[in-house]
Amino acid sequence: MKPFAVPRPFPAVPIMNPSNHSVQALPATVLKPSVRRDLLVVGAVTILTFMVSSILELNELLEHWTRPHEAYQLDELPVTFLAMALALVWFSWRRSRQAIEQVALRMATQQALVDSEEQYRMLFMENLSANLLATPGGMIKLANPAAAELLGFKTAQDLNHRSLADFYAERGLWEAHRERLLRGHRIELPVLQLRRGDGASVQVVAKLSARLSPAREPELHVYVTDITEVALMQAELALALEENRRLSQRSMQVQEEERRNLARELHDEMGQSLNAIKVDAVTIRDHGAATSEIRRSAQAIVEVSSQVYDLVRSLTQRLRPVALDELGLRSAVEYGIEQWRRRHPAVHCSFETQGELEELGEQVNITLYRLVQECLTNVVKHADAGRVAVRLTRASSPANGEDMLHFSFEDDGRGFDPTRRKQGLGLAGLRERVEALAGHFELFSAPGEGVKIKAIIPAKGAV
Repeated sequence: MKPFAVPRPFPAVPIMNPSNHSVQALPATVLKPSVRRDLLVVGAVTILTFMVSSILELNELLEHWTRPHEAYQLDELPVTFLAMALALVWFSWRRSRQAIEQVALRMATQQALVDSEEQYRMLFMENLSANLLATPGGMIKLANPAAAELLGFKTAQDLNHRSLADFYAERGLWEAHRERLLRGHRIELPVLQLRRGDGASVQVVAKLSARLSPAREPELHVYVTDITEVALMQAELALALEENRRLSQRSMQVQEEERRNLARELHDEMGQSLNAIKVDAVTIRDHGAATSEIRRSAQAIVEVSSQVYDLVRSLTQRLRPVALDELGLRSAVEYGIEQWRRRHPAVHCSFETQGELEELGEQVNITLYRLVQECLTNVVKHADAGRVAVRLTRASSPANGEDMLHFSFEDDGRGFDPTRRKQGLGLAGLRERVEALAGHFELFSAPGEGVKIKAIIPAKGAV
């Protein structure tokens, strides 16, 4: 087995036995010694010493014994012994004070240890997320009730002496995690598949780390939170969004089909009728027998029919541009922009393309065309701009190499605050069209800074 490595020292937090929440208190006499008793003892010893000295005349005896040795100053010994006694008293008092301080410090430390153990017990045992401590080999030695509930056991003690590998859906993944932990790495997993005791699968967010136990032995700490219900909700939401995208795409397909049919009916039926009216009016106008009044009326019919025909043609182009079906995206957009320039000569409009834009799918073509059409319409209605730039490019994505179509629009108009102004149906429709093709739509604007619109659509719709 490889040597266990800890990336940094972990504080040795002891695990408290839940059945023992207090430390045995020391006797009160240790912390608060009886001063009165000690003074009585000192007084009694002093009086007893005086009485014994008086009865035995110890001072006279000491003087008699030391007189022959006057040269050695032995008669000064009583004073010296008295000074030594006083020094010993002072030393004893200092030592007693230090002893009391040490006992108080030890008691404070023991109380802090009790508080720390209680806090750790609450954090570990009462956490709503699962906590497990295991040996470096993966054998569980302590778990909290949340872990037991997550893994399908009645009590936390039922998890003891079981291997973490038994709860991994992929046993090989546990071996890889164990190797990383033994090398001192911390592992954070946004999603991890586990297997309960009854065989059911659960998805969790997991954090795994290595640490040292209070006995300075290596152990593994596993912290997991159940996200199975969240994952199911996300999956259901993704399915709902996908269904909504398909419905939206289908709705736009039906809408474009109706527009195409309506444009065809206007062109074929109403256009032909207007042409017939115009021809008849011209015939009447040019007839030799017609009076001047008839000629004026016929000329008015010719002019009105021409105006109505132009209006029908314009509506037909807006409903379904013929150039888009006949010439392709690039030519249709160029033709539409050219017509827009003629109607609004005061606005400078530039159009650039890059990459292959032909042979795209119908939905991709109509979506990009509608993007250009709606943006130019908004310039006339709201922007009051003097410059407009439109760009269409096709390029490979650096992430996966997939071909992507990039649309960008920019004007120097008055702009607006997107957070305060509710977007109209036109912009909302653009966003729906782009997102229906699994694309991305972005709008940037601020008062006085114009509008920037960017859209990215996968070219997978190309045929």
